[in-house]
Amino acid sequence: MITIADWIVAAGTVVMAIVAIVAIFQDKIRVWLTHPKLEGAIATTSPDCIKITLLAKTLQQEKVPVDTYYLRIRIKNEGNEKAENVEVFAAELSKRQADGVTFKRVDDFEPMNLVWTNFGGTIFFPAISPRMYKFCDIAHIMNPAQRANNIYAEDKHWPGIPLEKTILSFDTFVKPHTLSYLHPFGTYRLVIVVAATNAKPGTITLEIALTGDWYDDASRMLGEGVTIRVVK
Repeated sequence: MITIADWIVAAGTVVMAIVAIVAIFQDKIRVWLTHPKLEGAIATTSPDCIKITLLAKTLQQEKVPVDTYYLRIRIKNEGNEKAENVEVFAAELSKRQADGVTFKRVDDFEPMNLVWTNFGGTIFFPAISPRMYKFCDIAHIMNPAQRANNIYAEDKHWPGIPLEKTILSFDTFVKPHTLSYLHPFGTYRLVIVVAATNAKPGTITLEIALTGDWYDDASRMLGEGVTIRVVK
């Protein structure tokens, strides 16, 4: 016959077993319950996309003011743990073809990390706390009339593309001498990978439509001149 004492001993044994299991797997349990969750969001409005006067360097090493629109994505931490050493990697660029449907990979685009807004010198952002976000620069567009004044590493010519059209300049961490980060107007899809030391990498696809037209008025430019959105 099972007595109350037997039940107490059995219950104690079960509790001790549970405690032992928790002690062994506590780190895995903690990671399962608390972890960062990185997501991206963007809108073709301020403050995601803004117009600034950039002091750009010319080939003669002079600094001149250039009106510039910046396209920036919000990297958000929707988890319940701080994300550490966060990076954003531009993995692949494709361009919509003449049929208006098909996208073809741009072979001369060099995959590379993107830069954090107002945080130069490193590809890693130290930390993003839960329910917080940081901006990452995707690309910028300079005034073509001012860009033509020998702006260093920001001008490129393509056959059949008028010089007065806008250029999409991706904000890669390094600017290769091949100018592989500069692209003429068109509709592009950029695949970016967001990762952190303590978070699973996630993929975000952005669609950027650049018409080639420049508008000094920000409300027109960020609508008629360029649009950007998350497609998946």
